[in-house]
Amino acid sequence: MKRSYLALLVSVIFILATAGVSFAAMGEGTVSAKKGVDLTLFGNNRFIPTYSTNLIDFDSSNPSGNDPLTLDEGGFGAGFFVRNELRIGFAGKGENFGFKVILENDIHYSKDNVDRNTYSGYGNVSSDFGSEFSVERSNFWYDFGPVKLSTGWDVTFQDLKTGGLLYGDDHPYIMLSGEVDKVMDWQVYMLLINDSDDVNSTGGNHYRDTDWYTYNAKFNFKFCGLTLSPFFTYSDMRKGIQKYGNAQAYYAGFEGYGKIGMLMPSFEVVGVTGTINDAAPGGKDYDIRSWAAFAALKLDLMPEFQPYLGGFYVQGDDDLTDDDAEGFVGITNITRYTPTFGMEGAIMYEHLGSLGAPLYGLVPERLGGGSATYGGIGAGGTGNNPGLIYLGMGATGKLDKVSYKVQTAYMWFAEKDGLNLKNDEIGWTVDALVTYPLSSNVVTSFCTSFLDPGDGVQDLLGKKADDTAWISRLEICWSW
Repeated sequence: MKRSYLALLVSVIFILATAGVSFAAMGEGTVSAKKGVDLTLFGNNRFIPTYSTNLIDFDSSNPSGNDPLTLDEGGFGAGFFVRNELRIGFAGKGENFGFKVILENDIHYSKDNVDRNTYSGYGNVSSDFGSEFSVERSNFWYDFGPVKLSTGWDVTFQDLKTGGLLYGDDHPYIMLSGEVDKVMDWQVYMLLINDSDDVNSTGGNHYRDTDWYTYNAKFNFKFCGLTLSPFFTYSDMRKGIQKYGNAQAYYAGFEGYGKIGMLMPSFEVVGVTGTINDAAPGGKDYDIRSWAAFAALKLDLMPEFQPYLGGFYVQGDDDLTDDDAEGFVGITNITRYTPTFGMEGAIMYEHLGSLGAPLYGLVPERLGGGSATYGGIGAGGTGNNPGLIYLGMGATGKLDKVSYKVQTAYMWFAEKDGLNLKNDEIGWTVDALVTYPLSSNVVTSFCTSFLDPGDGVQDLLGKKADDTAWISRLEICWSW
């Protein structure tokens, strides 16, 4: 079996850490790495058996075993598969500085994956997924007093606390941040999503710029139990990776969330304008003009029952032949991890390729095709997409040690004419999550979710696409 230098390094760290722990009180979990630096070791292992059916084609007439593949962080899968995410991390803090490093292996159970034969071409193994144990996240910071400098590739976000329509991800970043009298904090940062050159095979030994940078600012004002936050992003995408075109998009948004008595409101609105130049071999240009919004209200009635309702509106494009890119696309739609309608394991946050929705997001941003791309995971979101209307309700609560979250929603394409659909209904979804702690270090949960497709899905995929799609997953998480 292959053994990487990184695995050897981690082994050495743990040997040294264990030696240090022997001089500390049992269970403290911290050791002295160097004078003036406290090192903390932590980690978790998530074991996630999963079963899905009709997830992409909504067609139960397919012979058993012929379901189209979907994908998650561990690889491709269909029917029954087992995802396992193992993370081992260490964090340190000293005078005016600190750091955190998390190493990860995220796979589907199979011999080739656990043996790290990532280039064998068998099963779902791929070096694009998590089977090569390496650094998944890092954050290094220094506090100068009024300004803090941070860099690495950890989770950063613009609107994760509300609708997640614009951005949340663990892209590489350089950040400055600060705080003013505990009533306002701010951050400005640059994301280096792509930073490489691509050989232009048609032009000889020349290189095409494939950089995608974004420049971001966010301000959080706090008063009367609320946080009000304007945010701004300039996205400069040089699309050499797609062989042609450049896209410059300017986003401006505003979000709010908090608690006033028993009311827990949250909302977001974000608009985008810009241009896509030379977006096709013929040199067609597009004007980007779009917007999206989210609003919800949750009631803190009692710990056992906290109902909520809300929805999303995401503008779509009604004419794919014109030079307007009116379908909204963020940098990374991250609704899966937002407080109100977010739920890991819910069907709408899986990779529903047939509906144009990539992993983590609700928006069908990859439908519509064409070359009007200006954002999204893998730069795959097009301004020709039909948009989304989502109306939902649900409840959370805790009964003794058992926590639950149940929600339902109905969805429509915001625009059906661009795709030449007769109907706009995406369908009805129900999601349910139950969590129970087996101990202070081991938690188990079960999530089940289904989507009953509407007439718009049948218009898009064909008359056979009328069967309910379903996914269920059990999770056991060990943490330390």
